[in-house]
Amino acid sequence: MAEESADPRSDQSRAVPLRSAIGGLRRGFEALGIRNYRLYWLGQVVSLVGTWMQQVSLPWLVLSLGGSPLQLGFVSVLQFGPSLILAPFGGVVADRIDKRHMLIATQIGAAMQAAILFVLAATGAVEIWMVMVMALWLGLVNALDMPVRQALAADLVPRNLLSNAIALNSMAFNSARIVGPALAGVIIAAGTAASGSATAGVAVNLGINAVSYVAVLVGLLRMNPRQIRRAEQPERHPPVLHSLREGFDYAVRTPLVLWCLVLLGGIAAFGFNFQILLPLFAREVLHLGPEAYGGLYAAMGIGSLAGSLTLAFMRSRRAIPLMLVGGTVFSLLLVAIGITENVIVAAVLVLAAGYASMLMINTINATVQANVTDALRGRVMSFYVTVFAGSAPLGGLFAGAVAETLGTPAAFFAGAALSLLTIAIVAFGLRWARDRGSLGVTTIDSGGSGRGVERPPARSASATR
Repeated sequence: MAEESADPRSDQSRAVPLRSAIGGLRRGFEALGIRNYRLYWLGQVVSLVGTWMQQVSLPWLVLSLGGSPLQLGFVSVLQFGPSLILAPFGGVVADRIDKRHMLIATQIGAAMQAAILFVLAATGAVEIWMVMVMALWLGLVNALDMPVRQALAADLVPRNLLSNAIALNSMAFNSARIVGPALAGVIIAAGTAASGSATAGVAVNLGINAVSYVAVLVGLLRMNPRQIRRAEQPERHPPVLHSLREGFDYAVRTPLVLWCLVLLGGIAAFGFNFQILLPLFAREVLHLGPEAYGGLYAAMGIGSLAGSLTLAFMRSRRAIPLMLVGGTVFSLLLVAIGITENVIVAAVLVLAAGYASMLMINTINATVQANVTDALRGRVMSFYVTVFAGSAPLGGLFAGAVAETLGTPAAFFAGAALSLLTIAIVAFGLRWARDRGSLGVTTIDSGGSGRGVERPPARSASATR
């Protein structure tokens, strides 16, 4: 009898870790159990593959048309510059109207831009000034699209799943950053070999991007509007500038939101210049063709995806150490990338940079969202978009100018130095705010309690210091 009773206990002890592992796996993808969010996420996965194919193709196209590093910087300015001015107004719109309808409109506008670029490249009529005009078009669309998209994801899931949904958004983004660039590089190389013109492969990539918007539009149209959470609307909205000031004042008065945005702006301006520097680094330093250039982008995507998965499966995370340490490691990796001339080493370093940057950026996003109320989410997240996307033009011009004057490695070094300076300033600012006892939610909880996202005001009872 003793032996018979021992076996069940033995079986049970072996089953506990299995149940725990299954529970952990389920927790990592828990937000996908919400139908509306699942439709949104799947559409994003497909569409973002096309987006990354275009992102990789345009710099290569500009260089193939005889463009300079500074012109690459101007393309970045036109693509992201409008967010500096218009994204805050997009945040006001996000807090006032049906976000799903707004996203449908912006996605149609982006699809039209990709389709026109495809026709120009496919017919051989494309010139650098045309690429710049189309970059401006996309910049205007994104200035409205990005704040609404950031705010909509939070309306599709219960608050206790918000940090998981943010991590899964990053997972979708970075999965596409693996597939899109790698596929784009192969297609550019094949098109060049078959036709003798780099624009042929670029045209195929742009066509794929235009078609990929169908997936996200289908997902948006199939959502159940009744299951999308909406903040209570006043009978009469205040003037637009008053609404903007309300969101701005909230961000400035909430220390963790303020310093997160400062960190994001500094790193985005000076560290995230891979769109400008990677094609130059691939051609001038590593002497690579388009397929290997796409592979470098894919390596960054693999690292970023690994970072997203790490965060998705975390039960909780301490926001400040993840942001500061992740940013520091990312900056030091930029220095290492600037030094190396070996392809394999460069790919490993780029992969590691993708991982470190994702720990930082995703945690910044989750921390800002955890410290904002639903009524102000669109406006505060519009400042997030303004800082993130709006810093890119300044950083693009900076990186292009340094690369053209001193070389691509020097641009990596300068970006790393200014990123480290930003991190030091933010660390000092956060310590000063903590000493005053005014920090908000600093522990992001991905578990069922939702402790890190249920009470967003800066003096939340769930805050830890």
